[in-house]
Amino acid sequence: MNSLLKTLPLAVFLSACSFIPAYEQPEVDLASAWMQLSIEEHGGENVQALGWREFFQDAQLQSLIETALAQNHDLRKAALNVQLAAEQYGIAEANRLPVVGISGNANRSRTGSGASPTGQEVYADSFRAGIGINSFELDFFGRVRALSEAALQQYSQTREARDAAQLSIIKAVAQAYYGARISKALMDLSEQVLAAREETAKLAKMQFDVGLITGVTLHSYENAIESARADYYGYQRNYQQALNALSLLVAQPLERLQLPAANDFSAQFAAVQMPAGIPSAVLQQRPDVRQAEFALKAANANIGAARAALFPVISLTGSAGYASAELNQLLQGPNSVWSIGPAISLPIFNRGRLNANVRVSEISQQMAVESYQSAVKTAFQEVADTLVARESYAKQFAATQRAVKAQNEVLRLEKMRFEAGVTDGLTLIDAERTNFTAQQGLLAVQLSLLQNMVNLYTAMGGGLQEYGVQMPVAEGESAAPIIDPVQSLAPMEQSAMPVQTQQPSAAETAVAQGAARIKL
Repeated sequence: MNSLLKTLPLAVFLSACSFIPAYEQPEVDLASAWMQLSIEEHGGENVQALGWREFFQDAQLQSLIETALAQNHDLRKAALNVQLAAEQYGIAEANRLPVVGISGNANRSRTGSGASPTGQEVYADSFRAGIGINSFELDFFGRVRALSEAALQQYSQTREARDAAQLSIIKAVAQAYYGARISKALMDLSEQVLAAREETAKLAKMQFDVGLITGVTLHSYENAIESARADYYGYQRNYQQALNALSLLVAQPLERLQLPAANDFSAQFAAVQMPAGIPSAVLQQRPDVRQAEFALKAANANIGAARAALFPVISLTGSAGYASAELNQLLQGPNSVWSIGPAISLPIFNRGRLNANVRVSEISQQMAVESYQSAVKTAFQEVADTLVARESYAKQFAATQRAVKAQNEVLRLEKMRFEAGVTDGLTLIDAERTNFTAQQGLLAVQLSLLQNMVNLYTAMGGGLQEYGVQMPVAEGESAAPIIDPVQSLAPMEQSAMPVQTQQPSAAETAVAQGAARIKL
């Protein structure tokens, strides 16, 4: 026992040894175009601190995101992975402590008369009870501690993976929602175009009947109607598919989903501070970046475990308790027993395999470094792309709005010329087609603007919490709204392709006058 006590200080000293390499965050060589994102060291935290329910102002979108986060199978699986990793870490951490158990046994043996020295049957009883430690590894070289550290980092990795899955779901739901709204707007627009062309064709038939236009022109109108009908069916299909995609994300049927009108996207997002530059520390808080970093730390710890496996494994077995041949005398002092003894296992013939394990762990660590650097570069690229697109989309939207307004005026004038019988209407068909194309382009740019804001919010790591606290604005700084290109938009101007009313129009009057001239 004294010798054992003398070895305890040495054991404590050796237990402090660790073969885990000192962790250093890898440096990332960023492209010069992205360096401007790390100039400022303030302000970007506001976006991360803003909860998704506060950022997205659309009540229907909020409800869809809430449902998706509660029902999405991928996110629920990610949450279960976190629980699994937590339990695995608990197992690894428990391995650092001795397993102490209580044991007891009772035996009765019989020796036959032929084997007994006395020539008579002999019965013997034995009873034993106590506590013991079974093969507790004395972690002199830090192998068990390294495995525990790796399990901890893997748990943190799965937690960040869950957060990354949440951001991905929020982004997907928001983009699908806006995509469905734009698809519905295109479907409604194509329906308006179809109705307008059908009414125009009725007037063209009247003109044809009185000889004001040729059959070729009349067939051109009929062709335009069928083309508009084909467009409508195509946009109707796209709208249904967009609803199906949204339904899959929220894991619920959306047959009764009533989307708001697509001509008003004002007040969709919260106004939050967007600094001129984004600090690298903010982007490194993104779940995917943190996930890559925890994976690197886990790989680092695995190196320590692999190196420690090259050294002897020293374990300790011990027990203390009572033993007696009589049950009623079991717990008496003279019957106390104890035993303690170390065991050592030294790898000799499997060192080749162990050395290979070290090399494998080192290569895995190098791969984790590459993954981390790639994740950081991807984060910077995503933010850089969304910031660049933000301004260009706003300018494109304004220019497209002006083009649509001008084309609406052209369509109005051509329609007046047709109703007055000044033109045969082929020019009107071209004007309708050009107007439809312009409004399609306007809706497409509007969708890009909306999705750009969603991308920017999630790329900055926002959306990890339902509610957040707005960070205070530094003295002398102004809170520039992140959504100025969209939130300032007026309701979209609808198509200048009105459906004809039942009242007599100028075209009908022109047809009647033309018929009278023919009779004369």
